[in-house]
Amino acid sequence: VEVCRKPLVKDCEVEGLEICRTEYESECWTKQEVHDVEDDVATCTTEVEEKCEDETSGYTTNTKCSKWPKEVCSVEKKPVKKYTPITGCTKEPREICAPSGCGF
Repeated sequence: VEVCRKPLVKDCEVEGLEICRTEYESECWTKQEVHDVEDDVATCTTEVEEKCEDETSGYTTNTKCSKWPKEVCSVEKKPVKKYTPITGCTKEPREICAPSGCGF
């Protein structure tokens, strides 16, 4: 859970009689909600494919082969964890005291 808050602070150094009042700070948080779901997961391997052809030249026949790689994939359902961010904010009361004439 991640929490963020911007605290209130008085903005002067005036001397004088202190006045207290309640102000409200926003406090927000984000948490990750976990879901167990089934998802399609691909598994891939590289295979070598080969093709051979007979070549005849005069009275001689030779076999000529060519090879090349190809990617073969299969898809299956597997249980995985997915995360959904959930954010909320609340107003938290804070008592703040400062000399009269100061702002917050």
